[in-house]
Amino acid sequence: MSKKSHNHRIFELDFLRGLALVMMCLDHLAYDLYCLPYWFSDADTVWIYRLGDFGEAVAFSQWRLVLHYIFATLFLLMAGVGSALTRNHKRRVLQVGGAALTITLVTVTLDLFFHMGATILFGVLSAMTVGALLCWICSLFGEKWGKWIALGGGVAIIAVGFVIKWYDATHVFRISAHEIWSVIFGTLQYGSDWFPIFPCAGVLLVGYFLGKVLYKRRQSLIPCLRGKTDHFFCAIGRKPLWIYLLHQPVIMAALYGILWLLEG
Repeated sequence: MSKKSHNHRIFELDFLRGLALVMMCLDHLAYDLYCLPYWFSDADTVWIYRLGDFGEAVAFSQWRLVLHYIFATLFLLMAGVGSALTRNHKRRVLQVGGAALTITLVTVTLDLFFHMGATILFGVLSAMTVGALLCWICSLFGEKWGKWIALGGGVAIIAVGFVIKWYDATHVFRISAHEIWSVIFGTLQYGSDWFPIFPCAGVLLVGYFLGKVLYKRRQSLIPCLRGKTDHFFCAIGRKPLWIYLLHQPVIMAALYGILWLLEG
């Protein structure tokens, strides 16, 4: 795609989205390193345990927990702003929802055959699907009222999340059919990636409000950055769905290749 075709992009939105995606990839890499000794328990190499110890130290550190919340919130906010700027809400909901369903089916299949503990029942794309659907509903109320309904609804959903203390939800490794809704709403934590409706969908709605208020002209708020598209993070931020879908297979393939070389 030519640089000229990117002139309609908004620099800071692509940049922040790309930054959040890169940090997400690093976050998942740390967790994958922690899981290596469990995934390759039959491999006879000390490197697996060294990498596993490093991954554990990072994945369960206090600073990683803080950064996780910051960049997850940023990612959801940018998704909400994107919903405010989209011209086709239906396509957006179907694309993100289809990707979320695909990830759930793939991870469940992996666990059935390889017992990797990789199941994602309601992850970030699932929360984005619900949030995008709610943004679509808000858009039906028009430019004048839709953004305020989104703000009110978003604040209410976030508040409910804090009331039910989603951040303290019990983490379980097995669930029954009647507990699925508890996972979706935020009172029970399950899966390797968990972003419940309360509060995550609310963050998207707040992002929708910000998008409608700040980007009425659909251009960067920083005049000197308008039309800029050649930054690394911007390139990443232009393809968030593909990056999210492909980053884990790429990370796993790279780790497998590195371990194969070390063992050889």
